Amino acid sequence: MAIFIYPPTIDWSWMKQRPQQLMKYLARAGHTVYYCNKTQEEAPPEEISPGLYLVKHHERWLKAEWPDIQKRKSAPVIVWCTLPQLSLSLQAYQADKIIYDCVDEFPQWAPYEWDMAATADAIICTSERLFRRITRQYPDKKLALIRNAYDTDMRLHLPGEPDDQQMPEDFPTVPTLGYIGAWAPWIDSKLVTRLAREQSEARVIIIGPEFGRKFLPSRAGLHFSGMKPHHQLPGYLRLLDVCLIPFLLNTVTLATNPIKAYEYLAAGKPVISTGLPECHLMQPFVDVASSPENFLKLAASRLRDPGDCEARRKFALQNTWTHRVKEIEAFVF
Repeated sequence: MAIFIYPPTIDWSWMKQRPQQLMKYLARAGHTVYYCNKTQEEAPPEEISPGLYLVKHHERWLKAEWPDIQKRKSAPVIVWCTLPQLSLSLQAYQADKIIYDCVDEFPQWAPYEWDMAATADAIICTSERLFRRITRQYPDKKLALIRNAYDTDMRLHLPGEPDDQQMPEDFPTVPTLGYIGAWAPWIDSKLVTRLAREQSEARVIIIGPEFGRKFLPSRAGLHFSGMKPHHQLPGYLRLLDVCLIPFLLNTVTLATNPIKAYEYLAAGKPVISTGLPECHLMQPFVDVASSPENFLKLAASRLRDPGDCEARRKFALQNTWTHRVKEIEAFVF
């Protein structure tokens, strides 16, 4: 077993993303995990589940509490970092290993990556595209490809859950195509608008926060539901007839392994994606469009015929965070 530290990058309460899922399941596997918030709340670390501690005032914890933990420790300390800008600060933990989890291809991160790669003892990445690039750039660095996964705590794979019958007040009563996630610059808004216009007997719904862009006033057939509490998302997802990944193809999205694909599939839903390389690798469980016109045709086809729901659930259950933690343990130790 080990002690994992996730430095202050994303606050626990913001969104349930890869770092939160990995840290939760590492603790569940028996490791001790300190997830450090960016907050400066005057409160001691909170054990939010067995072995998983939320550090609410990182600077104070690092100076006053972490040295005492280090003196008593009987396990290796591993710092798990997803933000390359933090490379120079990671030595403060005096860790046995530093792992750089390369999760995105944001251009603004590129100037910091060389320092992060030099600091890290090993690199983990989330997509084939990232794996190939990092292999070229850092050929001597220990590297593994460990993709995203499905969080079984969402219980999406259990179709008989009671909240299946709880219809949200803002949910359409007509056939519905939906996207759950941030309304961000990488969403193809023209494609979404066109889909809503052409599916006149259905409704397109967007569920998630505005992130880096504003959602224009809703048009006929297109509804922006906004951000919902994470615990409500499974109820919304189960009510969708077709799930969408309408991403533009650019540097960021071509390197993306979308978590939402695993969640959609766990619910047995048909999934239509633009031409993301990682979604191509999920075929035939994900329908990947070759063009905007093909995206529209696939969406219309899946409204008529959802396809094999059980095969999709099985795929998701073969790709859970429990599986990923086992891959991490095999790689790191």
